[in-house]
Amino acid sequence: DRCNLRCTYCMPEEGLAWMPREEQLTDDEVVRLVRIAVERLGVTDVRFTGGEPLIRRGLVGIVAATAQLTPRPRMSITTNGIGLSRLAGPLRSAGLDRVNVSLDTLSPTRFVALTRRDRHADVLAGLRAAVSAGLTPVKINTVLMRGIYEDEAPALLRFALSYGYELRFIEQ
Repeated sequence: DRCNLRCTYCMPEEGLAWMPREEQLTDDEVVRLVRIAVERLGVTDVRFTGGEPLIRRGLVGIVAATAQLTPRPRMSITTNGIGLSRLAGPLRSAGLDRVNVSLDTLSPTRFVALTRRDRHADVLAGLRAAVSAGLTPVKINTVLMRGIYEDEAPALLRFALSYGYELRFIEQ
C-alpha cells in the first residue's frame, strides 16, 4: 500500500497511514497465494501493482518464484516508473514479461504539480530501461483530468508513437 509519489488524484500530500508491516503478506505468502491462483484456479495472468510495487524489497524474488510455476503465468507490473531504470533488467531476468508505466504529463513542471515530487526524468529513464530490458510492449497509463491537463493528450500520443509505447488514456 506504499507509494513514493503523492499524486493529487490519488493521495493527500501528507500521505496515508500505511498498513503495519506485521500485517502485510510476506514474500512467501504472496508467492503461495499466486501459486494457488495459478495451479488450482487457472489464473494465467499475474499483475503486480500497488501502491508502488517497485518499492517492495522482495519484488524480484516474488517475480522469480512466480516464473517457476507450472503453468507459467504471464506477468506484468503497473508502476510509476521511478525505480524502473534500476530494476527493469533484474525483473526481466527474473521472468517479468511486460510493464505499464503511469505518466500523466510530458511537462516536468506539471509533473511536480501533479505528483508533488520532482521525479519526471526518472520516469522517462524508466521507460527507456523497460524497452532496453525487453519488457514489451511498454504501455503508458495516462489519467486525463478535465480542465487541468487534457490538452496534453495529442503530445502524449505523439510521444508514445515515436518511441513505440502503447498509450492508454484513463479518465478520472
